[in-house]
Amino acid sequence: MTGWYLAIISSAVLLVMLVITLVFLIKSVNAKNEGDKKIRELENEINRLSLRLSQNQIRPHFIFNSILAIKQLCIEDPRAASKALQHFAAYLRSNLDAMSSDELVLFDREIDCIKEYVALEQADPAVHFSVNYDIEFTDFYIPLLVVEPMVENAIRHGISRKENGVITIRSRLEEDKVIVIVEDNGVGFGNETRQQVEHRSIGIKNAKDRLKMLCDGELNIISTGSGTIVRMEIPFREMEMK
Repeated sequence: MTGWYLAIISSAVLLVMLVITLVFLIKSVNAKNEGDKKIRELENEINRLSLRLSQNQIRPHFIFNSILAIKQLCIEDPRAASKALQHFAAYLRSNLDAMSSDELVLFDREIDCIKEYVALEQADPAVHFSVNYDIEFTDFYIPLLVVEPMVENAIRHGISRKENGVITIRSRLEEDKVIVIVEDNGVGFGNETRQQVEHRSIGIKNAKDRLKMLCDGELNIISTGSGTIVRMEIPFREMEMK
């Protein structure tokens, strides 16, 4: 319950910051009468704070379930519990980093975040799935935690009801674009409940917004009753760090 309250309070605080910033900058525009320059500053600040709101997506129920799984491992397998706790700490750190910064990171770091999350999910003995990493290209930058939520969606909403769920993550360079794909052999969108569709849609929208805002990238989805493919295209020229 505490986790939910913290998430709500955090979002509310950020929303208040957004409104205050909006009012302040509008007054600055009127007072200084600097026209287009101030308007651009206003738009950039609103985009930045909106991005913070969209990043605030740490899921309290997942944190709660992870703690329960680790607690059980402490009884059954202390060594496994220790490893799971390390993955849990890394997962939280990655989410907090994503909330506090809009800087791009090397794709290798995103893969590390994915592996931490996958290890946490697989700590639950009741969960059975595999992840294949078909990584051909890593020399590019990406917003932190835009691919990882797609893996979460694939696990939670795609393969959770399958005995032999498989997720494949691919990356490659095609001319002037980096292609990142997350593919699963799950149930697709057509067999989800309304709540699952809404939850998945929030993660997809946030990833789309951040990808577009931070590096002019695109995210598209193909989903059928036999699985889902999430395809991201990122202009490679935009990935060069200044």
